Amino acid sequence: MKPIQIAVVNASGLADEDVAEGMAALQRQVSEDFAPVWHVDAELHLVTREEAFLPVKFADRWALVLMDHVLVRERLGSNHLRGYHDLTSAGLPMARVMVDQVEPRQDWTLVASHELLEMLADPDCNAAVFRHPDASTMLFYAREVADPCAAYQDGYEKCGRVVSDFVFPTWFEPAALARGETRFDERRLIDEPFKVRPHGYIGVFNAATSSWALQTSGGIVDYENEVGSRMERRNTADNRWLDSDMELAP
Repeated sequence: MKPIQIAVVNASGLADEDVAEGMAALQRQVSEDFAPVWHVDAELHLVTREEAFLPVKFADRWALVLMDHVLVRERLGSNHLRGYHDLTSAGLPMARVMVDQVEPRQDWTLVASHELLEMLADPDCNAAVFRHPDASTMLFYAREVADPCAAYQDGYEKCGRVVSDFVFPTWFEPAALARGETRFDERRLIDEPFKVRPHGYIGVFNAATSSWALQTSGGIVDYENEVGSRMERRNTADNRWLDSDMELAP
């Protein structure tokens, strides 16, 4: 498979050395663990903090942008924080990680891994799996591969850093158990399709109500769209997706 080229942009207060180390863990996870299962690979390229704020674009690269509010305000001004954007300036897939919102003593690489894998598995935020569990119920499950096992404690170590667990295609297959499938996620924490771990979740569209909700380990709950989230993008018409106008590579 031809690897997707992705710019990892350090527009944050993280040291470039820290980002390079974390990026090495992300690269190993994508190529060694994720690609053999989901059949999509990537090559990650570091854009340093200084390069991130130069008027340089990488039109052929997807983007994983590490950001924090303080540094972006200092370097670009508050007008560049007026809203989130959905795509790179060239209209290619983009994911963002607000590293200043990561919990204390947690490695930013887990959230970066989460966002990176989900972008690779569903770059357009439009893939969903149909499920018809009974005669009166028709559901569509968002193909968000890290959400069902999103808890920090469900992550695992790669190159000395913490990366996100992720589900396999079998997680979305109702008859997987009957076919003898036994593995549903990388860490083998999930033992059946559509099962959600504690502190995990998955977006579910109910055809009867024409609305999205979240399935958690405790059942279906309502939710509010988080600005900039992948679920918000699922609820946004294609012609309303915005290319980035931020002065950040790419």
